[in-house]
Order: sequence, then C-alpha cells, then structure tokens
Amino acid sequence: MKLNKFEVNFNGHFLKGDKVGESCETVFLHGAGQSSRKRFEKLRKSLNEKGFPSLGFDFIGHGETGGEMTDTSLNIRTKQAMSVIDEHSPQILNLIGSSMSAYTAIKLTEMISVKNLVLMVPGIYTPKAYTVNFGSSFSKIIRLENSWHNSDAFDILKKFKGNLLILAAQNDHVIPQELLTMLFDSAINANSKKLHIVKDAEHRNLFPKEGDFELAVDMIHNIFTLK
Repeated sequence: MKLNKFEVNFNGHFLKGDKVGESCETVFLHGAGQSSRKRFEKLRKSLNEKGFPSLGFDFIGHGETGGEMTDTSLNIRTKQAMSVIDEHSPQILNLIGSSMSAYTAIKLTEMISVKNLVLMVPGIYTPKAYTVNFGSSFSKIIRLENSWHNSDAFDILKKFKGNLLILAAQNDHVIPQELLTMLFDSAINANSKKLHIVKDAEHRNLFPKEGDFELAVDMIHNIFTLK
C-alpha cells in the first residue's frame, strides 16, 4: 500500500497525514493518549485490499504532528478533522472514529454527508467539556459520575440516516456497557445499525485474536457496500 504523505496548516500547526491515491472517501480518526494514525495501519491496509483506500492524520499532540495536546480541545479536534477533510477528502462517505474520536466522528455527521459511520470503543462527552482544553479542568469535568449521560451525541445520532457499526470491547474498563446501548438505541433513523462486542477484548486491545480482526474487517466492508 503506497501512502502519499501530506500536511495541513492549522493555526500554525502542520497536521501530518497520509492517504492512498489522490482522493479518499474513507477517513480514520485516532484516539487520545499515545495514539496516532499508525494504530490503523493494518486495518487501512486490509480495507485498501478490498477496494477502500483511506486517509489518516495525527491530531495536534500526537504522532508526527507533535505539539501539545493541552493546547487543544474536543472542539479544536473537530476543527482539525474538518480542515483535513476539506483539503483532502471533500467527498467523504466513510468515517471511522476510535475512542475519543468516536465523539468527533459523531459531531462531524452534522457538518458533512457521511454514508457509513464506524465507532470503535467509542467515548462520548458532556457538552460542558467540549470547549475546555485538555488537562486537569477537562479531566475534572469528564470524571464526574455519568457525566456523559447528557452528551449531545445521542441527539446527533438520532438524525443520522446512514449505516452505523459500533465495535466494542467486552472487557472495556473505560467505556461502560450502558453508553454503548444508549448510542445504539439512539440511532433510530439509521439505514442500518449493528453493535458488535468483541469477546475478551479490552479498550486498548480490541482484536486480541486474529479472527476478531478479520471479522471486523468483513463487518466494515459489508456496511461500506450496502446500498
């Protein structure tokens, strides 16, 4: 898989990314912590072999982009994603968001036309945290018990009319089962929806067995090819 690297100027930062070919209809958004677009290399390669080239980039504070994550927020992450999509994937159809970026992906469905939405070990957040820079103040807000209960993600998903796939981990100590159920149930207007919980998987290890990965690839491919 030949990757074409690019960079997008975002408020003085250069968002580093890569894509297959000149135009990609599939965009990957990585999570927080030590994550970067490299987390998706195997999945992107497998989907490319099935005819779905993709684009990935590193948010500020991650990977090759560098910088400090504390200089950004959930709101700024959404704006970063929009900057990259506007420049390199204006005809986006497929959006894959992992962990923190599952929330970013959901927010993006209000701004752009998304046919297929894949949420991996999805985290969602209270609107109170949306514009607060990452750091102690942000952590204090989201660590309040069930702070995510009033997330706007649920109302946004009610309006989503595309295909939804949620890939979750059975032993996820970050994302509660109740959140997954509420996300799935909120997608009342989706063309199709599926919640798949990977047995024995964890938040940072969603595919503990090779068969789990291959099954997930098939599931993603299947929704990408739905009419």
